[in-house]
Amino acid sequence: MRRVQPDIVGCEPPPPATRRADRSPISRRMSAASSGSVRELTALLSALRRARHHDPAHAAQLHARLIVSARPHSHSHSHLNPHPHPVLLTQLVSLYAAGGRLADALRTFRAHLPAANHRTYEALVSAVARPRPGLAFALFSAACRSGPHPSPHLVSAALAACAAGLPPHCAHQVHACAAKAVHPRDAFVHTGLVHAYAKAGDMAASRKVFDGMPCRTTASWNALLVGYARNKMCVEAMEVFREMAWQGPELLPDQVSVSGVLSACSWEGNVDFGRQVHACAAKLGLELGAVCVSNGLLDMYTRCGCSREALVLFDAMECRDVVTWNVVICACIRESRFREACMLFQCMVRDGVLPDDVSFATALQASVCMLSWALGASIHASVIKTGFMDSDGIASSLITMYSKCGSLGDAIRAFEAAEDRLCVMSWTAMITALQQNGHGVQAVDMFEKMLEHGIPPDHITFVSVLSSCSHSGLVEQGRRYFSLMTQVHKITPSTEHYACMVDMFGRAGLLSEAKRFIDQMGVKPDASVLGALLSACMNCRDLEMAEKVAKELFVIEPGNTGNYVLLANIYASHGRLEEAKEVRRWMMFQELRKEKGHSLVNSENQTSML
Repeated sequence: MRRVQPDIVGCEPPPPATRRADRSPISRRMSAASSGSVRELTALLSALRRARHHDPAHAAQLHARLIVSARPHSHSHSHLNPHPHPVLLTQLVSLYAAGGRLADALRTFRAHLPAANHRTYEALVSAVARPRPGLAFALFSAACRSGPHPSPHLVSAALAACAAGLPPHCAHQVHACAAKAVHPRDAFVHTGLVHAYAKAGDMAASRKVFDGMPCRTTASWNALLVGYARNKMCVEAMEVFREMAWQGPELLPDQVSVSGVLSACSWEGNVDFGRQVHACAAKLGLELGAVCVSNGLLDMYTRCGCSREALVLFDAMECRDVVTWNVVICACIRESRFREACMLFQCMVRDGVLPDDVSFATALQASVCMLSWALGASIHASVIKTGFMDSDGIASSLITMYSKCGSLGDAIRAFEAAEDRLCVMSWTAMITALQQNGHGVQAVDMFEKMLEHGIPPDHITFVSVLSSCSHSGLVEQGRRYFSLMTQVHKITPSTEHYACMVDMFGRAGLLSEAKRFIDQMGVKPDASVLGALLSACMNCRDLEMAEKVAKELFVIEPGNTGNYVLLANIYASHGRLEEAKEVRRWMMFQELRKEKGHSLVNSENQTSML
C-alpha cells in the first residue's frame, strides 16, 4: 500500500479533526500529491493562484514541500538541492504576492535567490510596483545586472513602478534598458513609457516617446492626453484630443479620452471646446452610458459657470454615483448656494447613495457658511455611524465647523476624540480654532504639543501660529518659529508669513524692526505686507511712514476701502482733520463705500442678518 507523504506545516501535522474538516478540492489535491515532481507541484501552485479563496497555510505547506522534494536540475537523485526549481519558485512568489503576503514573497525570493530567473523577477517586480515602487526599481536594476536584456514584461512592471511616484531619472534608466530589449513596434511598453514620463511630470520626454511610436493605440493617445491634463497643460491636452478625433473610425476616443479632455476644459475654463467634446461623447454613446464621462461633463459645466446645462444633464442621468452628487454639491458651495448644497446632500442619502469623505467635508463646509451648528452636529453623527472618522480631512472639517459656529468646546472634544490618529490638517485646524477664538497662548501651546508628537507642521500651520504670536505679544517665540520654519523645516516663506511677522512687530511697537524686516525679505512686498505695515504705523503713530505706505497701497489695490479709512483715521489721530476729510472725499469721488458690518443669528433653523 502506497504511503502518502504528510503535509508539512511547522513542526507537527494538523490535528485529525482539522484534516477531516478540510475537504476542499485544493486540500484533496495536495493530500493526493506524492511524487513532488515539478509538473505536479506547478499544477498545484497554479490551482492555488486561480482559486478565489484559499487557506494561507496551503502556500506554506507547498513551500515546505518544495524544499523537501527539490532536486538538482540534472534530475539526479543522489542529493537534495536546497533551492526549488525556478518555475516553482516563480509560482510560489506569485502565490504569496497574489494573497497580499508581500513580506513572505520577498523572504522566499531572498532565501532562494540562486534559483531565481527573469520570470521570478517579473513576478516580484509586478507585485511590489505600486505599494513599494522604490523596491520594485531596485529589483529591476538587480535583474538587469544579473542577466541578459530584460523582457518586455519586466520593463512594463518597472515602468508601472516609475508611474507610482518615482523621480524622472528612474523612467530614463528604464527607457535606456527598454531601447535595447524591446522591439520598436511594441506599443504596450512604449505606452508605459509615455505614462511613466507623464506621471513624473516630464511631458517633453513623454511627447518624444509618443512621436517616435510607429504603432499607436487608443491607450497610447490616452496616456499622452491624460498626462497633459494632469500636468495642467490644458491647451496641449485639447489639441491631442483633436488630433485623436482626426485619426478616423479605426481609432475612436473612449471614456478615458473624454474624461481626460473634460478635466482640461474645466481647468482652462473653455466651455466652448467642452461643448464640442459633449457632442462627440453623445455620438459615441458615452454621454449617459459611462458615469465617469457624465461626471466629467457635470464638473466641466459647473466650473465654467453653466449651471443650467449642468442641471439638465444631472436630471437626465439615470445612474448617479457618489462622485456625481459630490460634483453638484461642490458647485453649489462655489456659487454660495449653501442651503441648496445641504438639501442635495440629504437627497443623496435618501436615494441610497452612501456619502464618502468628500461628501461629508463639503456638507460640513456648507454648514460652516450657514453658521448652522445643528446641521453640522447632525452631519457629525452621520460621520460616526458610517465610520468615516478615520479620514484625514473629516476631523479637521469638524474642528473648523464647530469653532466657526462658536462652539470651541465641541471643537476641542472632536480633536481629542481623534487625537491618536490626527494628521497635520487636524492639528492645524485646532491651532487655528484657538487662535481665531482669541486663545493665542493656548494655540502656541498646542503647536508645541504638535511638535512633541513628531507631526511636521506645514506652511498653513506656521501662518496660524505666527498670527497667534502676533495677537498675544509673543515676539521672541514668533522669531523662533519663523526661524524654525525656514531653517529646520525648509519652508519658503509666503507673503502671509511675512505679513504676520510685520503685524507682530507693529503690535509690539517695533516699527523700525518691522520696516527692517520688510527690507530684508528679498521679495517685493505685496498688499498684505504693506497693509500690516500701515496698521503698524497707526499703532506707533508714525504719520510720515504711513503716508508713504498708503501711496503704494493705493496703486496696488485702489479699490480697497480699508486702506483709505485707515489713513483717514491716522490723520484724525494726529489732529489733521482736513487731510482726513480729503481722503474721505476721494473715497466718495471713486464711489468707494466702507462695507457695513453685520451679524448672523440662527434661530429655529432660520438664519437672519442684522
